[in-house]
Amino acid sequence: MNSPEVNTPYWDMNFLVLSTGEAASELGIAPSTMRRWARAGRIPYVTDPNGWRLFGKGDVYALRDSVRGENQWPSRNPRP
Repeated sequence: MNSPEVNTPYWDMNFLVLSTGEAASELGIAPSTMRRWARAGRIPYVTDPNGWRLFGKGDVYALRDSVRGENQWPSRNPRP
């Protein structure tokens, strides 16, 4: 998806952002996993002038919901 070289500067973005640690905490994962997922293109990000990754809140919440969906097992006794 986004590589650090072509990311749009965060100050041009019109949304709220989370740091790597904040995003990882929201997802219940380690910051190193968050960085790995970003490099793999699993979630878009922008970089600030210091090179720090910033993640849109909406993107983090969407990923959180998709991860939750992946981890849900079908019920053995589904309700009618």
